[in-house]
Amino acid sequence: MNNAQTQQILEHIKTMYGKDYTPDTIKLWAGTLQDISFTEASYALVSWFKHEHWPPLPADIREKVYNLKSEPDVLASQAWDQLLRALRNAYAPESERIWNELPEITKQIVGGYATFRAWGNTETASLETVQRPMFMKRFEELQRRIRKEAAVDEKFREPLPALSGSEHKAIEAKPVEQPKPTRQPSGKSRADDLAELRRRLMKGKDESRTN
Repeated sequence: MNNAQTQQILEHIKTMYGKDYTPDTIKLWAGTLQDISFTEASYALVSWFKHEHWPPLPADIREKVYNLKSEPDVLASQAWDQLLRALRNAYAPESERIWNELPEITKQIVGGYATFRAWGNTETASLETVQRPMFMKRFEELQRRIRKEAAVDEKFREPLPALSGSEHKAIEAKPVEQPKPTRQPSGKSRADDLAELRRRLMKGKDESRTN
């Protein structure tokens, strides 16, 4: 990801958890996730939002992406059978552990632990009729996307950006220039000028009366 894409990811985290990020932090995130595509990071972030209660670090995003890529390329039918076996224990004391041990891609499709338990309370015939077709289609779509995103071309990777404190110095406010007072010509003051103008006007009136 580049800086702009990383900033989009961090804006989502800020919206979800109310955490602010400085320009230097954005650069560090971008450098740490430079080999992760925006699609991969977005997908990992959705998974994080569904299952975690605190803002992620770059290592958390990398781990989520790695888990998605490193899962065995199994058939959708095999993944469905694995899910059905887990659903039999959806209300067992260790149900949460069983849920957490499912492949990440399966958990993404199911949507969450609450849905997992709800499916566990549903008859198998209903699951096979309603949920299985949706699961199979979604599983294959996600596997294709993961395989595609895994092929990251090295030449498009950017180096870790160097941080420079001078780039983020606060801009000092320039003082507002006050207008300079208008200087009167030396000699007569403005009051003298007004008095002279008044005298000339009065003189003109007296002359007009005489005529």
